[in-house]
Amino acid sequence: MTSFVFNNFLNLHFNILFRAKENPSIKAISDFGESKVFLLTLVFSLFVFTIGGIEVFAKEGGGTPEYPIAKSRKIPMGASPVVGYGQKTEEEIMRERPREPKIGVLAPLSGDLKYFGTEASNGAELASDEIDALGGLNGMEFELLVADTGGRINGARKGIEAFVDMNVLAVIGAATGEVSFGANKAINDNQLIMISAGSRRRLGDTGPYNCRITLDDRQGVASLVGYLEEKKKWKKFALLSSILNDYSIKLSAFFKNELIKRKMEISHELYLSSSTMAYVKKDDFSIGAQVEKLKENTPDALIFTGDGREAVEVIKELRKQGLVIPLVGSEDIMVPEFISLGKQAAGTIVYSGFNSESKKPRIRSFVKAYKKKFGQTPSRLAALSYDAYYLLVESIKRAKSMRPSHLRLALLSIKDFQGVTGKTEMTEDGETIKDAFIFEMLDSGGKYKFVGVKEPN
Repeated sequence: MTSFVFNNFLNLHFNILFRAKENPSIKAISDFGESKVFLLTLVFSLFVFTIGGIEVFAKEGGGTPEYPIAKSRKIPMGASPVVGYGQKTEEEIMRERPREPKIGVLAPLSGDLKYFGTEASNGAELASDEIDALGGLNGMEFELLVADTGGRINGARKGIEAFVDMNVLAVIGAATGEVSFGANKAINDNQLIMISAGSRRRLGDTGPYNCRITLDDRQGVASLVGYLEEKKKWKKFALLSSILNDYSIKLSAFFKNELIKRKMEISHELYLSSSTMAYVKKDDFSIGAQVEKLKENTPDALIFTGDGREAVEVIKELRKQGLVIPLVGSEDIMVPEFISLGKQAAGTIVYSGFNSESKKPRIRSFVKAYKKKFGQTPSRLAALSYDAYYLLVESIKRAKSMRPSHLRLALLSIKDFQGVTGKTEMTEDGETIKDAFIFEMLDSGGKYKFVGVKEPN
């Protein structure tokens, strides 16, 4: 494919991405024209807060939130507007303008969130290269277009507008707030399918064309608790939540519901508060005080739903007080600081959405190819982006045409997609059903690390 660069630089703050020099199979989008009229409205503010706006940017996007709304572009000539949230008759669908063989990646490739964007771009690039090496799809080579958001809402909207102008078929989105939520109206108004490669937020409710391929935490928790019941035979658990972390609170609720569903005992419900909160007793923000409570009616394991750094302190306090019960949680615990605890953290069990050390042939092949191309082990985010590209490829194979509604219907019909992040089933609202990878902190060749003990079928 011939590489090119867009020369329309209307915004000096939008960073130029010229990856085409490195890989001619990728066409890079840098900066595009946009209306300079922005509306700061109460409606959008309420929308952001309703979906957890500020926290979304902290957990998914980081950086300083922006709230200006770009004036919406008109639907391209010949395309039909969304009717009934994507439900159309075949006659209405046939009036849509077919899209071109182009797949976009919307991601922050500059700024504080560069890591998230790079992983998303790399995963899609590898998949694109593999498809091209096989001669393309349906006799066509699909161009991969990459738009750098800079980690900002304005950048996300510019990227979407550029994709619309270029009649792009679908987009893979990085797991950052400005990508997941910054351009919902433009995505849905223009019937541009976007699949998030890693967002923890439920996106299907934001419109018919915003989807995700991420393991849902409810399913992760169900997989993990099922494993603990069947393999470990544990029956009694304590719950420890981090009060100021709404993800922790949500995750604790998922664990509690699953334990109740399975008729398992909850010995304690404990909470960590911040020492900066007014009228909070010292015991409420002291890890030591919370651990002390576990000495009565000691559980088989402690479920902790906070972050990895807090988990380090929890483990240290457990061992200090002579409690050898294991920790249970999500992949957020799998951080270098926690792994460095070594034997102290032995027995910790978590769920995750990917295992780069899996022995499954497809995963091993992906990891090998990724290391060869990028010189490092792929992260969960890179694996999800890789799968998202192949999920789109499968949808294109099944679709009646390159019209957006046909592609969307084909995408939502998938029930048996086998990817490197496990088997994926799409739901009618653009969410996914999949099982988790289970890891346990074990001695592996004299070194303690998280070892995969169970994988999805």
